[in-house]
Amino acid sequence: MLTEVERTGADRVGHVIFVITLLGKGVLGAVQIAAGIAIVLGLARHLPEVAQWLVGAELAADPNDWLARHVIALAHGFPPGEMTFYAIYFLMHGALHLSVVVALLAGVIWAYPAAIATLVGFILYQGAEWVHVGGIVLPVLTLIDVVVIYLTLREWRARQAG
Repeated sequence: MLTEVERTGADRVGHVIFVITLLGKGVLGAVQIAAGIAIVLGLARHLPEVAQWLVGAELAADPNDWLARHVIALAHGFPPGEMTFYAIYFLMHGALHLSVVVALLAGVIWAYPAAIATLVGFILYQGAEWVHVGGIVLPVLTLIDVVVIYLTLREWRARQAG
């Protein structure tokens, strides 16, 4: 992998964005694993109440607050009949993301195409599942995956050029 000294200008900025995105993806993977465990333990049924508690004061002050309204909508966005799907999905998605993040941060060369292939697979699966399940969660996860694919491809090309 190119060292920070060998990188110049846009390459250095792109690399920093890539690393920050990977760290964010790693955090997201950990949150997904925690969400999967929470669903398995039956805690997800309390998500609407938790969301209301988190943003209730903001909604009381401004009933049209964009972020607060979306937090509430997201909390209600999990169809109750699909909780088993979401538990398995979050556990698998989180574990795969954490694995890929660790491999990419370690600079393992095969991790770049593996990450891209894994994310493309998830995007295809998420799209098909969204048609059946609906909601806002899968499109948000898909958008994040598309951004990470772009950044991974960019970083992989920079590594190959260097």
